[in-house]
Amino acid sequence: MKKILLIILISATFSLHANENAKEKKIAKYVMENIQKDYVNCYSFYKVAAESFKKAGKEKQLIDSLEESADVALKYNYDLGEIMGLNPEVMAQMTKDTVNNFVNLANKDFSLLAKKYGLVCKNLVENPEERTNYWEDKGKKLIK
Repeated sequence: MKKILLIILISATFSLHANENAKEKKIAKYVMENIQKDYVNCYSFYKVAAESFKKAGKEKQLIDSLEESADVALKYNYDLGEIMGLNPEVMAQMTKDTVNNFVNLANKDFSLLAKKYGLVCKNLVENPEERTNYWEDKGKKLIK
């Protein structure tokens, strides 16, 4: 359901505007690329958090919730990548590299990682429209 909502939201939002002019097409591309990166980052954050909590002996329900959120983020990452025409092998390598980067960040300062990504990722998984609007607004300011 969320996948369909996300695809419809992005398609509806940008298909109308993308035909207006080149600027709108650039903004649409900017939004898609950044949302896709957000999903890669959130997948990585949730996987690292789940593993960290497993090692710390936290409750199974919390770990399961983090892993479920990771699965959602990964699915959306690949769905958007497919829409954007990205090669699955490239996406897999990108995801692997990001997870490794997050592992290093977590080893240095997990609380900083959680502060930076926790709320953003929660909101992304629960309300992708809000994050889409964020990137669209930012794109409108950056792209002239």
